[in-house]
Amino acid sequence: MRPGPPRGRPGKGLQRVRELGRALMDVLLPEGGCAICGGSLPSGDPPPFGPSSLAWEPEVCPRCLDEVFTQRPRPSPLSAEVAVHLDGVVTAGSYAGALQSAVLRLKAAPDLRLARFLGRLLAESLQAPGLPAGWGGIVPVPLHRSRLLERGFNQAALLAAELGGALGSPVLSDLCERVRATPLQSGCTREERARNVANCFRLRRVGLLGTRPLTFVIVDDVVTTGATAGELARVLKAGGAEVVWCAAVARAGSMM
Repeated sequence: MRPGPPRGRPGKGLQRVRELGRALMDVLLPEGGCAICGGSLPSGDPPPFGPSSLAWEPEVCPRCLDEVFTQRPRPSPLSAEVAVHLDGVVTAGSYAGALQSAVLRLKAAPDLRLARFLGRLLAESLQAPGLPAGWGGIVPVPLHRSRLLERGFNQAALLAAELGGALGSPVLSDLCERVRATPLQSGCTREERARNVANCFRLRRVGLLGTRPLTFVIVDDVVTTGATAGELARVLKAGGAEVVWCAAVARAGSMM
């Protein structure tokens, strides 16, 4: 029997499909244009800091930027039972318009320009009044190994890397792992989402108790009921975390 590709590496056919997909995205959204819609970017130097500078962004066009900033919510606590282990959530806005396009774009290809912009948005949200002054670690929601091999990258890890750089906080990508594959959550009820992710995460190392402060941010692209982030928060708190928030690009549905 002909041997398959080595474990831990995707086959050549799958690699070729991903390469073609990324090449297509480069054509549809060239690097010189808006990282979200591909439209024209403002030229010249940024304006002096002030009201006019809020409408200027080196990687996102004014139209998309306006959509993003007009729907930004305030940080909020969670009351949904499935998210009981989370102390709060911040998002850049609702899963609609420019933010929805940004999330779908980042799912399709590992666009670092877009990840930088979204990471800055989340960093600003996490520095709002009333939130912890420092974060002991940034924890991206891990993908199962089979899913990671299929996709080739984890968009939550891309966001976490940019967020950690903006906040000056360590990114703990290897702290947790997803020990079993879980079905896609889209279209599931709150109860189904909770069952799907129950006991699907575990700590890969026990150095969590040595981290100071014991405050952590879970990073994902979209949060709906909070079931996934809530389950990961449960694992972190079982390992000694004191405060765990979730930072997601967009919020879909209700977590209340």
